[in-house]
Amino acid sequence: MPAYNAAATIDGAIASVCQQNYPHWELLIIDDASTDATTQHVEAHTRQDPRIQLLKLAHNSGSPSLPRNTGIRQARGSLIAFLDADDRWHTNKLSQQVTAMQSTGAALSCTGYRVINRQGQLLGERKPPRSIDYPGLLRLNSIGCSTAIYDVEQLGKRHFPHLGHEDYALWLSILREGHCALGIDNVLVDYYKQAGSVSANKIKVLGYFWRIYYYQDKLSSIGIML
Repeated sequence: MPAYNAAATIDGAIASVCQQNYPHWELLIIDDASTDATTQHVEAHTRQDPRIQLLKLAHNSGSPSLPRNTGIRQARGSLIAFLDADDRWHTNKLSQQVTAMQSTGAALSCTGYRVINRQGQLLGERKPPRSIDYPGLLRLNSIGCSTAIYDVEQLGKRHFPHLGHEDYALWLSILREGHCALGIDNVLVDYYKQAGSVSANKIKVLGYFWRIYYYQDKLSSIGIML
């Protein structure tokens, strides 16, 4: 869980992990040199649950990729999951997803999620297809970062590249190797959309996607629908 000035939301995100009905987890929270009370909030949780650990970066990185990669390097589990500091997992998220991955042998999986604004209004739901291959992911990024889990035993530790929409770039790099992601259409995550975020700025998104396609995936021409 990367966190930067997340004091207003991080308690809810942490609570959604602590309330999982799957008990075999560790939560690594990487503070990206916050200037608010984020670390104090996290430290209160670390005193209550030894499965929660706080890691601090000395300088703000400017993007989630470095904090996430710091957490990946420190993670001890055979599965690695991601949760942003302003999102929430549903109680049965891990249990359903881990069971599905074990039964299918999937190396990467994702779930459905609800999109909610800061006023608490439901904006819609997003559900992935059952199987997502590389061409399908190129057409549409159907893997929400806070829903994703990957299997370290199959893939090794995979890190986020340092560019816009780094999560999409990581999923593409995995599927490009021939893997298919397992899509679980149950809605198991609440994603809180912020006005002014990168995902809300379509011009920025277009530029980030072009960098991914051109520099990482070496595609000279592609159609993008925003």
